[in-house]
Amino acid sequence: MSNIACILYPPTLDYRYLVQRPQQLMTSFSELNIPVYYLNNASPHLPSVTGVEKINDNFYLFNNVDPTPFLKGVRPVVYFSAPGQVDLVRQYNPSLVVFDSVDEPSDEFEAWQPYYQRAVLSSDLVFTTSEKLYQMALGINANTYLVPNGCDYDYFSQASTKSLPIPDDMAGINGPIIGYIGVVATWCDLELIDRVAATYPNYNLVMVGPLYNVNEVPQRPNLHWLGFKPYEQLASYAQMFDVGIIPFKSSKMTDSVNPIKMWEYMGAGLPIVSTNIPEASKYPDAVLCSENAEIFIQNINQALFTETPEKRQNRINLASANSWQSRAQQIINIIENKLAEIGQDLTPIPEATVESLAYQPSFPNEVEYSHYVNRLAPFRKLRISRRPFFRYSTYSFNNYGSGYSSEGGRRANLGSSHRYLKVVGKAAYKFQTERSRRTV
Repeated sequence: MSNIACILYPPTLDYRYLVQRPQQLMTSFSELNIPVYYLNNASPHLPSVTGVEKINDNFYLFNNVDPTPFLKGVRPVVYFSAPGQVDLVRQYNPSLVVFDSVDEPSDEFEAWQPYYQRAVLSSDLVFTTSEKLYQMALGINANTYLVPNGCDYDYFSQASTKSLPIPDDMAGINGPIIGYIGVVATWCDLELIDRVAATYPNYNLVMVGPLYNVNEVPQRPNLHWLGFKPYEQLASYAQMFDVGIIPFKSSKMTDSVNPIKMWEYMGAGLPIVSTNIPEASKYPDAVLCSENAEIFIQNINQALFTETPEKRQNRINLASANSWQSRAQQIINIIENKLAEIGQDLTPIPEATVESLAYQPSFPNEVEYSHYVNRLAPFRKLRISRRPFFRYSTYSFNNYGSGYSSEGGRRANLGSSHRYLKVVGKAAYKFQTERSRRTV
């Protein structure tokens, strides 16, 4: 039995939007029988829900729910990847604090810079995705380990068979198809993408992913911007590609990137053409790295016309050997050894706590009393306040206060120093169950 009671990931990314390293690792931890509490950070692009969803036997997705009641008697391993959360992680009474350094705090991630050193220095363990990030962190914290990104091999290897359903918006696009999967952001070389499309008018460039921090992209008849696609559909798109590209600009930030798409392309068996990214250049037999735009354009033809079954299989084998499962096992081994080293004798999560994490969907605005009772399972008792409440704030030019109305939504005490009242949100009821006391 593991000495890890559970792993808690603070709210950083939406679990279902743009699946990245945190979602992959947390899922893999849970598949290794480690309980995972993933505190969701809802994306504005997806419907917002409230409740705890059980993804598998060990993975609990917290949607707008405070995990504190479910951590009674439990000291989790807090695993965070956003440096700005360095001052928040201790609130969960962790047995161990783990910082996962996934991007350099520069360029597009410059906002992380004020927090980076403290995040590394104050953590019990630090994991990094690239050699550059490893060297940066190792100079601050000796308990630093290099664990690159990996491949969801079981999923993306399906693309290598080219037997998945063809997406509707790909049906009329003929090959050769040069494809990209990922966000379209300022670190993408849009000028290079435009040059590729102009150089090869008989090829189709397919860009799968949302626009992140760019508003305009080049337009050509053979350049297709398909936008965001759910993770469950990505392999279907990858199977349509003849070459996968990584058209990143050269910068301090991209010099530290270990591209997840590189591993996903490998798992799909695709030839890969990349700009001159240090982490990609580690695999010369699998990735054609390009020192400049001209070589990048030439490498696309080389990838297309020098492909062999042996090269394809070597890439697939490399992806299999670098799966997220293997990465997760490496991390778990290090965490368990560290816990043993500091003498943490952890007990498993109490069975009652685990069982209480049943899925609680969000409540509609207008529902009957019985509907509330049903949706609050597995709790057996429910108490609802007799009167509705509203949340308010009071303020003057130099004072501010807030609270809940005390007279059923009819009156709030402004106090002598507050001249203005602002009602925030909608009317609410307070309810209490055996485990929680909340206002909705």
